[in-house]
Amino acid sequence: MIIRKYENDDICQMINLWNEVVEDGIAFPQEELLTEETGAEFFAEQSYCGVAVDDSGEVVGLYILHPNNVGRCGHICNAS
Repeated sequence: MIIRKYENDDICQMINLWNEVVEDGIAFPQEELLTEETGAEFFAEQSYCGVAVDDSGEVVGLYILHPNNVGRCGHICNAS
């Protein structure tokens, strides 16, 4: 398994994983599913997105990192 920064080719698989968690309704506050367009925009807005890729090249996990606040509190981050 390799953990690395996401690439544009990963976005569809990332969206599928993200939407599974959203549909479960347990972990994330979002109610709207990501589409190819909104997903690409969402992941591009993050400070960092990492993916876990198995030996076959499938994205099996992901995380996002972004500031939880602005200004003097911008150093406090939020990771999902």
